Amino acid sequence: MTKPTLDGNEGEHSGAARLPEPLRRRILLWLPALVFGSAGASLLAAAYRLLRPRAGEAAAGGWVEVGNVAQLSGAEPLRREVFFEQQSGWSASTRAQTVFVLPGAGGRVLSASCPHEGCDVEWSAERREFQCPCHDSRFGPDGARLGGPAEHGLARLHSRTNGGALEILLAPSGEDQQAGRVPG
Repeated sequence: MTKPTLDGNEGEHSGAARLPEPLRRRILLWLPALVFGSAGASLLAAAYRLLRPRAGEAAAGGWVEVGNVAQLSGAEPLRREVFFEQQSGWSASTRAQTVFVLPGAGGRVLSASCPHEGCDVEWSAERREFQCPCHDSRFGPDGARLGGPAEHGLARLHSRTNGGALEILLAPSGEDQQAGRVPG
């Protein structure tokens, strides 16, 4: 008497050929390893893109326009807000930075951030100085430190004229423009 097979035919095997037992075991061991390995490789690639340092990339991606040179003249420092796109991993966001364009033909631009705690300074026309509303630091018309808890003057931003427009180069995020500090 013969044993019935799964397909109900006695003495006959089904039409599908069976793999040898050791090969089936290897496939069953390697299949999950391949699935988890490919998922892990995808996660590592995503983490690398997110966490890799962006050497040489400014937060703004380079030069940012402040305004038309003809419109940026006057006897007093002019407050301007510049907008730029900042990359952070996979996301991009629009940021703003306040700057002051100094009077004169030089096209000099100062950051409005107080070097003490980062508050935005204000220009006082009657006192002819920049004043920090947070901790009473004071800066001259050229950005030099006059008094208060700030240890140095306002940061002078790199600027250039490009086709009639005044542009500034923003520092990469987290980088202080020590070379551009006004002494004082």
